[in-house]
Amino acid sequence: MFLCLCGCHQPGDTVPAPGTSALAAEYTITVLDGLRGAQVRVCLDGGPVYALVPIGVSPTTRLRGASRDGDVLETKGDRILLSGSERVRCIDYATRFEPSWLPSNGSTIISSQAQWLWRPSPFPDDLNASVRFVLPPGDHVSLPWPQVDGAYRPDDSAFFADGYAVFGRFETERFSSGTTRMEVALLGPRPPDDVVRRWLERAVRVASAVGPFPRSRVHFVVAPADVPRGDVAFGMLRRGGGASILLVPSTNASSAALDGDWVAVHELSHLWLPPLAPQDRWLSEGITTYLQEILRARCGLQTGSRAWSRLFEGFERGRRSGTGRSLALEARDMDRTRAYHRVYWAGAAFALEADLRLREDGGRGDTLLAALRRAGPTWVRDVHPVGRSAFLRALDPSGSLEALGEAYLARSAFPDTDRLLSPAHRALRDEITKRDEDACGISSESFR
Repeated sequence: MFLCLCGCHQPGDTVPAPGTSALAAEYTITVLDGLRGAQVRVCLDGGPVYALVPIGVSPTTRLRGASRDGDVLETKGDRILLSGSERVRCIDYATRFEPSWLPSNGSTIISSQAQWLWRPSPFPDDLNASVRFVLPPGDHVSLPWPQVDGAYRPDDSAFFADGYAVFGRFETERFSSGTTRMEVALLGPRPPDDVVRRWLERAVRVASAVGPFPRSRVHFVVAPADVPRGDVAFGMLRRGGGASILLVPSTNASSAALDGDWVAVHELSHLWLPPLAPQDRWLSEGITTYLQEILRARCGLQTGSRAWSRLFEGFERGRRSGTGRSLALEARDMDRTRAYHRVYWAGAAFALEADLRLREDGGRGDTLLAALRRAGPTWVRDVHPVGRSAFLRALDPSGSLEALGEAYLARSAFPDTDRLLSPAHRALRDEITKRDEDACGISSESFR
């Protein structure tokens, strides 16, 4: 599965403070030998601050104690309790890195800042944060955050949503595609660097077929794993402090497999959407599943007929999946029932129907790609989930797509995709997947 996850602000996480507040927070993260955890010192100037709290909720306690000037501080779960009355103070705390399912080895670990970056509570209106790392000899770090004068300068989203952080011994590549700068942490056995660069540069160009790519920086973590298929097995986007994408290719992935990959395009396409609530993954995953096929056709990486064939095959898988309940309930319970095909492909059917409606509506000649391009600046910095209605109205102020979405959610039966794929819509479908080299910046590619 390919999920877009974002941490959410926890209710009761802050103590209200009157007026505006500004705070400087200087973090020094000392990663322990063996990558077991971290010792953290944060010096705060401003306030008030009544607690330091982690991102999200963990099933186990990550905090291993906190102190100030050698005096033990009171903690409650993973929260560090403070008096809030002093302006300047330095706090020391220790955390442990939780075991991860992510591909790793003894010399490298993929973590999230949720395991070591505690935020001030209440969160200030104006936070000036800097983060420096002290690492074991020979180790280094890769993060999606910008650096200034040797210190990382995360924006506010880094304190509310997970990102990918890599510690240890690995290689790093930096290059650009158009106006988008990329940093790639390369772990373990993998294809040659020039193959990885071609793969990811092209994926960004394909995602840019919607319009100028909405992020100036993208952080990739390429972590090969021993999986039976020889392609890219998995991908996931995180948004904390910047766009960070984990990609898990097979250790045996060939250049041809990476040339035909759709996973990187899928994850990059999420950046044209805001973070949505978990129960709305039918929408976020459905639209990006649709985009991964039509954008690759528009860029010449597959034929239009192949794109429609893949979508049709996906619709049939979705039709055979699920528990027979409404899409709203299937989406809500998807992680428990494993009805992923039902939810993702119903969402892709919605994206196709939305695209057709926009193109037909009153002869305006609008498209789903144009709607995403127009609305993108609205949520480029959002880290908390955007409401489904607000998202759909940003795409279509008339409310037509919002009404269509509610109708999809209420249905127990899979959408009538035969109607969408009928000869009556053939001309529009041909237009949707028409090759557009100018938009993609890809030429002389072979159709696949």
